[in-house]
Amino acid sequence: MTSEIPFTKGHGTENDFVLVADPDGSWAPDAQLVAAICDRRAGIGADGLIRAVRTAAEPAAAALADQAEWFMDYRNSDGSVAEMCGNGVRVFAEFLLSSGLLPEGAGDGTWFGVATRAGLKRLRREPDGSWTADMGRWSLTGGARALADGSDALVQVPGLDGVARPALSVDLGNPHTVVALPDAAELDAADLGRAPQVEPVPPHGTNVELVVPVDGVDLDGNGDLDIGDIAMRVHERGSGETRSCGTGACAAALATRAWAGEGAPGVWRVRVPGGRLVVTVGAGSTLSEGTVWLSGPAQLVARGVLTLTPAA
Repeated sequence: MTSEIPFTKGHGTENDFVLVADPDGSWAPDAQLVAAICDRRAGIGADGLIRAVRTAAEPAAAALADQAEWFMDYRNSDGSVAEMCGNGVRVFAEFLLSSGLLPEGAGDGTWFGVATRAGLKRLRREPDGSWTADMGRWSLTGGARALADGSDALVQVPGLDGVARPALSVDLGNPHTVVALPDAAELDAADLGRAPQVEPVPPHGTNVELVVPVDGVDLDGNGDLDIGDIAMRVHERGSGETRSCGTGACAAALATRAWAGEGAPGVWRVRVPGGRLVVTVGAGSTLSEGTVWLSGPAQLVARGVLTLTPAA
């Protein structure tokens, strides 16, 4: 029997998603189907698929049902399951709002919760229509030792010189490995269509971010940067290179801040191929752990119907 499933297409700084409302958790697409939907030639095309399920109907998130009505079930474009997506959670919030699935007042600047595999995330809609997500706790995976050494991994990036480069691992509920490059020419030369080689090999894979400092902002003219500014490209596990990565932008800013040391800015502009994001480090954070917020746009661009025909 052929089935039809309404969907919405959206993106956050050109990191794009197919979104499906499945309140009762009755639709369970397997990895092969998710990959087919996300295929850019034979499917709709996206970096990932997001299913909106009531938290009470999702066993993996039921413990958060008293804090969040909705669970964001995120799958990478290859069909693999992921813990979180920083751009995806903003697009998810815009989808819930536009579909009338949020409580009254939830879109007017009031914080509300979304359940994810990386725990509870809180969001609010800003007056300009963008979204801010409280991304919760983060930490340098290697802790104080990695902070002191400035790295805890080596990464070999296709398209560069074949030399393994030092990198810093950051945990945002999903894994990241951040590599600092000396200039924009190397950032442009990297071939992120192929997965970088990371040593030691992360047990659950990792997103790899390449960063280059750009221009910071000195708001009060005292010679210290008040806003950091970096450019970033990313290879996402399970998706390849994407135009943006929200948790990756946070990881890139946090790693750059750790390298800069005490006195580094608490606010960072992150330039990605698909636009710009703003990362704000939470009060009380150290250079190796704390909380972080992510702000940026979320746009819905199309609605349609998936027509699924079972294989013969």
